[in-house]
Amino acid sequence: MTHRVADQLVSSLLEAGVERIYGVVGDSLNPVTDALRLNGKLKWIHVRHEETAAFAAGAEAQLSGKLAACAGSCGPGNLHLINGLFDAHRSNAPVLAIASHIPTSEIGTGYFQETHPEILFKECSHYCELISTPKQFTRVLHIAMQNAVGRRGVSVIALPGDLAGVEMPAEGSSRSLVGQRPVIRPCEKDLAQLADLINSSKKIVLFCGIGCAEAHDEVIALADKLKSPVGHSYRGKTFVEYNNPFDVGMSGLLGFGSAYQAMHECDLLLLLGTDFPYDKFLPTKPKIVQVDIRVDHLGRRSKLDLGIWGDVRETIQALLPMIEAKADRAFLDAMVTKYKNALRKLNVYVNHVGKRTPMHPE
Repeated sequence: MTHRVADQLVSSLLEAGVERIYGVVGDSLNPVTDALRLNGKLKWIHVRHEETAAFAAGAEAQLSGKLAACAGSCGPGNLHLINGLFDAHRSNAPVLAIASHIPTSEIGTGYFQETHPEILFKECSHYCELISTPKQFTRVLHIAMQNAVGRRGVSVIALPGDLAGVEMPAEGSSRSLVGQRPVIRPCEKDLAQLADLINSSKKIVLFCGIGCAEAHDEVIALADKLKSPVGHSYRGKTFVEYNNPFDVGMSGLLGFGSAYQAMHECDLLLLLGTDFPYDKFLPTKPKIVQVDIRVDHLGRRSKLDLGIWGDVRETIQALLPMIEAKADRAFLDAMVTKYKNALRKLNVYVNHVGKRTPMHPE
């Protein structure tokens, strides 16, 4: 039986742990959907609009932590993926987008529905390339998936419909996809410098982002030892707000005062796993330390007295034995009380739902 490029695509996605492809069928995708039919293991999830496909793949990737996939036919089909792919890329979700393309012989001729997906998707991807020949397909697909998984974001392959139906050449050596992210622990010198800053500061605040996803217990342990208020970004809310007696809520456009005040009145602000975009809400007076797994995030939003390259969980675990416990709760209690009072005022609207006519917009 003929083994086509589309068949290789399906088998490679299965080997990478992909379970489904979200998309809308179209003629340039026919070889791919036919390969899915013949394989029977990789599911096709049909959606009403390609934008939904990209958002669904991004959501799956964020929930599972694994590579997810979406597809769109040539021209307007794959163009509709772009909003969802931007969202996935900015959310560090590993997504592979299959942008089906016009026939190879027509590329560059102003053909019906011709676009240049290898250019259009560059801004919302780590890797975006056009497949020009079956001989390059396996390598380009591997590079695309490795970029999506390793760099946490979107990769796009532009695959002409006629090329997807071409027989694959004999395979060379296999290429195993590396899927497990390494643990990054800061060096001893950086940890010692951070410990010195903490031990010499009286009022310390933790501000947490999505990088604290696997570090809830560690964040609570650090806050308890330092008697620190804990604020969080919107994306960090899910991971640090629950079972947290040190919580002072969000800051930024979606916050309402408590975290903002704590961050501006402290001596030392620890930014943990957050690339907080609202830089106007960040203080300039206190010393600021940022801990992040992505080194390019360090210092790009605020002034930085110390940047720590590492996982939040690993950093806190290594740091806890090096720091002195603090006993003074005055700053913590004042900020937590302010937060509870703010919540009480906000709940006036919740408690009176159905009793106000007309209902307040809030």
